[in-house]
Amino acid sequence: MIQLTRDFCRLAFAQRILCASARSTSHFLIFFLLLMTASCASVAAPLQSSENPNAKPAPAPAAQRPPAASADTTSLQKAVHQKKVITEDDLSKPAKPISLKDLEEEENNPICNLSCEAILREQWRFGPEREAEFRNQLTLARHEITYDRVWNNHLELSLKALGDWCDVQRQKAQILGKGNVASYTRESVNSRFYEREQKLILQHRNEIGLLTQHMQAIQRFAVFRASLMEHEVREATTRGCPDYTIP
Repeated sequence: MIQLTRDFCRLAFAQRILCASARSTSHFLIFFLLLMTASCASVAAPLQSSENPNAKPAPAPAAQRPPAASADTTSLQKAVHQKKVITEDDLSKPAKPISLKDLEEEENNPICNLSCEAILREQWRFGPEREAEFRNQLTLARHEITYDRVWNNHLELSLKALGDWCDVQRQKAQILGKGNVASYTRESVNSRFYEREQKLILQHRNEIGLLTQHMQAIQRFAVFRASLMEHEVREATTRGCPDYTIP
């Protein structure tokens, strides 16, 4: 009986030893396979890179790249060198005067005729030696008056009222100028045109008053131009109604 028990124990112990050995062997095989796999992967990586010559190189580390601030500094220096620096010589240069060539279109401006020019020369004492200066001031004044909308608007309205009043006087002259006209006929004609005459006279006076105010304002800083305006109004009024004088 004791002998059977010993045999059974030996058999069980032998089986345990076999199981432990099998486990150790399997663990060793798994470890060996993992080691071989890692070795193959490390060898294949450089071979793959050498077989592909067209592959792009890996980007350089961020520390090796040049800083972007240097490019900005270079562009800023170029901009500073290209910009013109204003010196004291540039500030001391006199302003370019307006010459006759700049305002050639004003030479044929009918604002002031030859008699007007003669009056202005005598008034401002421009002798032959100052003819160029006179022509320059006259041309500039003509140019400023031409583009003065306020002045030209009131002048146009005053001349229109003057022209209409002058037409009324011509109509009356045609009616009353046919031989001897009875006194009642003359009174009837005058009565018929009286209201229109007074309205046109009032319009002309109002526009002349506005022209005078504008001329006085210009005279504060441009005396020569104001003198030319005065002559322009006088000559325009004379040409607008040469046969009659508006009251």
